[in-house]
Amino acid sequence: MYIENYHAVNITDKSLFYSKAAFSILAGTMFVLLTSAANSADIIEHQATADAPAVSEIGPVYEGSVWGGYLSRSGSGLNESGPPRTEIEDFPLMGAGVLLSLPVHENWLVQFELAGENAFNNSDIRGVPANDTYNGGFTGGGHVAYIHGNFLFGVFGGAGRTYFTAASANQDATQWLAGGEARYMVDKFSFAAQIGYLDTNSQNQETLADTAFVKLSAKGFFNDGRSSIGGGIGYADGTQDADNRPGAKDPTTLVMWDVTLEHQLDMLSIGDTAGSVFVSYQGVHVDENGSTGASDRVTDQGIYAGLRFRFGANQSLHQRERQTAPSLPNVHRWLGAVPAVD
Repeated sequence: MYIENYHAVNITDKSLFYSKAAFSILAGTMFVLLTSAANSADIIEHQATADAPAVSEIGPVYEGSVWGGYLSRSGSGLNESGPPRTEIEDFPLMGAGVLLSLPVHENWLVQFELAGENAFNNSDIRGVPANDTYNGGFTGGGHVAYIHGNFLFGVFGGAGRTYFTAASANQDATQWLAGGEARYMVDKFSFAAQIGYLDTNSQNQETLADTAFVKLSAKGFFNDGRSSIGGGIGYADGTQDADNRPGAKDPTTLVMWDVTLEHQLDMLSIGDTAGSVFVSYQGVHVDENGSTGASDRVTDQGIYAGLRFRFGANQSLHQRERQTAPSLPNVHRWLGAVPAVD
């Protein structure tokens, strides 16, 4: 019992430490990008809207990616019901994704995406079946966007499934999302915003539902557009445990962040194929206000690395940015963090 209580105190401290570290890293990245953009007045002057090429002049994007990484979980909501422990705190993930972006009539584009991942080594803790633990998921969907010079305006929508390792009733959820997006590009920088709505349905409603969200991101390019560093932060406000009591829902909020460094490699870029390697730090912080009035928190953090290939044209990362809409939010990862607070 002493060990369990001691562990609970430590993971709470870890959650606070990791959250502060995450926001410090993200704030620093966003500050560098915004400051650099503000100091690039000479660049902006030469990037007049009329000079930006039409999407149809650059061409389509066909892309595939694979990645792997490790997720670590901490917070006061983990294993709060006491021993035996059933909520796994760290496990590996592997995933893949495809993207197809097609120019339509000069300045319009249509984009399709599908991305998913699977968790490993998370079925039990020393023989005790795991519960409320993320087991992977996928989200697919599309965008319709209009690009006018340095500006992009569009709408997006998608759906998918999120899976959990649950000891009792099935917690697997079907999710769908829709929203609007905008992006502004100036030579070596891009700034984007997405706002939307997310909802889910499952037999045992343990994850987020009836949710509004917003996500902001920025990205900078260097090495002639062959390298990039970007960061994003988002906020979601919804409910959890809608099936716990008739008419009762627990207000739940999420904060999401990510920082990604990507570089295009000559050894992977041959002929009409462009290959790049990337590393990403991503996090989700969940805060649930339960029916008892207590607030439970869980923080998921992970480091991921992978390869990305673009086919049909040897496009730089900067060219890819102009030819595509902002990627769909990684909502299955968001949803995967929520049941652990309960």
